[in-house]
This record gives sequence, structure tokens and C-alpha cells, in this order.
Amino acid sequence: MTASDDPTRPTASTGGNDATRPDAPAAKDSPPTGRRAAERPAQESQPVQETRPAPEPQPVEEPMASGGKTAGMWIGLILGAIILVLLLIFVIQNNVTAGFQYFGAEFDLPLGVAMLLAAIAGALVMALVGSVRMIQMSWTIRKLRKQQDKIHRATR
Repeated sequence: MTASDDPTRPTASTGGNDATRPDAPAAKDSPPTGRRAAERPAQESQPVQETRPAPEPQPVEEPMASGGKTAGMWIGLILGAIILVLLLIFVIQNNVTAGFQYFGAEFDLPLGVAMLLAAIAGALVMALVGSVRMIQMSWTIRKLRKQQDKIHRATR
């Protein structure tokens, strides 16, 4: 008898794992399968009902923030200070006086200051438009929540 004919000896092709070999005996709990299953005596067959426990909800992993609110505030303050320094340099370099007229009023301002005031006015207009839109959205959300509460009360 050669090594390849000996069923008790693992071969290189099976990697020493007898469970994967077709001629290896089946595990106690698993039913016989394959070509050799017909040759084995029939086991007592009782219907096996597998009851799987309900999967537990996995906790949602939130990505770790690189810093907290304090770190974000410091970054914002530093960026704001840098922008203010750049604006100050802009105003100082553009100190040529320019004449302006606004609703009949005439006045002279340094060009850098006038441009800075125009930028501030534009930011205020944008903030006003954004505020109006946020108020509209809050009214819509409030209305939808009231409708949702009515639906929940009706379905109880």
C-alpha cells in the first residue's frame, strides 16, 4: 500500500486537513453529503430547526474628531486674526483719498476704508437674505412637524 492509497494519512494536496477530503468521515452533527452519503447507513432524521438569535444592533461608530469645540474656536480665532491683519495692510496701502456721493451726500474717504465698508455692507446684505431663508425653512419645518404629530395621533 502506497502513501497515496492510505486514507488515514494526510496528503500534500489536502494540506493535512482530513475534514476536506471526500473519503474522510463526516462530522457527527453534519448530515452525510456527496457520493459516499448513499453508501452510509441512514441516520435518524429529525427535523432540525435552527433558531438564530436576533442580531444585536451594532453601535454606530462616530469618527473621532481631531479636536473639540474649543479647538475649532481657536482655529476660527486664528484665521479671523490673519484676515484682519490682511485687511489692515490693505487699508494702509490704499490710503489715497477718494470722493464719494451717496444720496446727495458728498464725503471723502481713503480708498481702502471705502472698499472695506462696501465689503461689510455686502456681507450684511447676504446675512439678511440668509436669515430670511432660514426663517422660511423654520416655518416649513414647524408646519411639517405639526402635520406629523397629527398623523401619529391618528394612527395610535
